[in-house]
Amino acid sequence: MSKKTIYIALAVVLGGVLLWKGVFSGGDSVAQDTPVFETVRGDLVIHVLEGGNIRAMEYLEVKNEVRISSGTKVLTIIEEGYEVTDQDVKDGKILVRLDPSEIEEQIIGHDVDFQQTEATYAEAKQNLEIQESQSQSQIKLERQNMRFSLLDFQKFVGQKASKEILSTVGLPYDNETAESYEEEETQKILSSFDSSKLTDEVVIKKEEEVLNEEGSLAVSVNFEEFLAKNKLSEGEAEQTMRRLKDESLVAKTELSVVAEGVEGAKRLRAKEFITKTTLENEMVNLEKAKLKVQTAATELDLFRDYEYPKEAEKMLSGYEEALLELIREKREAMAKMAQMEARFRTARRRYELQIQKRADLQEQLESCVIRATQTGLVAYGPAKKDRYSRDTTVQEGADLRRGQAIITIPDMSKLAVDVDIHESHIKKIELGQMARITVDAVADRALTGKVTKVAVLPDSNASRYNPSLKVYPTRIEIDGEHDWLMPGMTAKVEIVVSELKSVVYIPVQSVFFEDEAHFTFVMDGDNYERRAVDIGAHNDEFIEVKKGLEEGDEVLLKKPDGYDDPGARKGRKDKVSRTAGVEGKKGEKRKA
Repeated sequence: MSKKTIYIALAVVLGGVLLWKGVFSGGDSVAQDTPVFETVRGDLVIHVLEGGNIRAMEYLEVKNEVRISSGTKVLTIIEEGYEVTDQDVKDGKILVRLDPSEIEEQIIGHDVDFQQTEATYAEAKQNLEIQESQSQSQIKLERQNMRFSLLDFQKFVGQKASKEILSTVGLPYDNETAESYEEEETQKILSSFDSSKLTDEVVIKKEEEVLNEEGSLAVSVNFEEFLAKNKLSEGEAEQTMRRLKDESLVAKTELSVVAEGVEGAKRLRAKEFITKTTLENEMVNLEKAKLKVQTAATELDLFRDYEYPKEAEKMLSGYEEALLELIREKREAMAKMAQMEARFRTARRRYELQIQKRADLQEQLESCVIRATQTGLVAYGPAKKDRYSRDTTVQEGADLRRGQAIITIPDMSKLAVDVDIHESHIKKIELGQMARITVDAVADRALTGKVTKVAVLPDSNASRYNPSLKVYPTRIEIDGEHDWLMPGMTAKVEIVVSELKSVVYIPVQSVFFEDEAHFTFVMDGDNYERRAVDIGAHNDEFIEVKKGLEEGDEVLLKKPDGYDDPGARKGRKDKVSRTAGVEGKKGEKRKA
């Protein structure tokens, strides 16, 4: 047995003896009312205990590579626990057969699609007139969107402000100027368009030049200036500002009224004409009124500083984009007409994609037969079992989803234990910490290991079903090789966080928390004293006391019966009778 294990055992035994002594020591009736514990100075081992499963650190995981949404059926699968030998790998022994029927049907359907692709070129000229009609309809729709965007902007900032802003940035400000703008841009397109030289690449290049010509004009407008100079008198934005200002003014008036009421209530309370509860209600109303004033002021500031300029810029940008979209649609309409002549190249590219798809289907068909490629013990499912997974159990006749692990062949020479550390302990866990491991199936054998992996984020699967549960996946690598260990076995891991030397400690149930401070109850003859303490690290049984206690002090293992919470009253003396609050008649102590 290791030296560290001996220390842990001695600490537990010593703590148990001292706990027994503390609980049953003392023969007087006062000592029997509440159990006590004699403070100890000694070595304290801090550890974290969690349960987990044995798993291989390195493994070959074979997954279902068939991409079928409804799942792929397992026709045959080698029995779990079969040991794949070198001869099996050499002979290419079949481990799993999946149902290939749906992939074969997809291949047949693909052949039909491929023939249709070859006929696409012949249909190109027939679709020319259809494309022309569709382009005209789309241009009409974009022109309507442009007009609606202009109306939205005018409604928000007002007719006068809208005209001034749009004139400044060089955009049309009414239907007449919009028509002139569209006509000018169309003439530019026609003058630069040469269908005899047009190709796919030229169309794309021209489109990119239009889109990247310049940034948004809306960014350059200072909308706050129009608000400051009261130029939005007829717009929706100005109406909103007035409403928010009125609400702020009303809130301030109500605050003044409530404040006067509070002052009057205070005077009445001083003369005991009203109850304390009535005064407190008035104070609550005062706080509500203050909050209402703050809320109204905040809403006004938010609208003036953020919502108004954001919405104005958003609407102006939308109008600008609608203009560009109209011109862009016209350019695309002419380009699409020319692109009909390039249908042959498009058909050829589609043909190449169909060839690639055929190769992919053939690869999936071959993946329906899984052969041995590595020696080892066959296990069903993934290497790491997910208790929250809804995957179908791997067996003959089961339907497996795409990407689901079918079999795993682990490397038995490197094993580890995966545990989930609760968030209350995760800050204690560090890489390299030593651990003691016991396997449930072989409880009399103890293993050693060390922490090799600690997750920085909690397990999302665990919190999905229990949002309040935050656990961090942690891996403990087992030292050495053990032929009796098997992946999947349940194990308990005791991670040694630290070993405190010569510290004062008491049971964790003797420490209480109140008013942002820790305290305990210390015996002083037949009385007890409520004493503040500074605590340190702790395990499941004991906690370190850095300040406030000395070795040999007797502390209570629970709050005294009838203990009066000091937070509920003022002026309480720290030292009180241990029997306080548990007496019946005056001077008569309650029997144990």
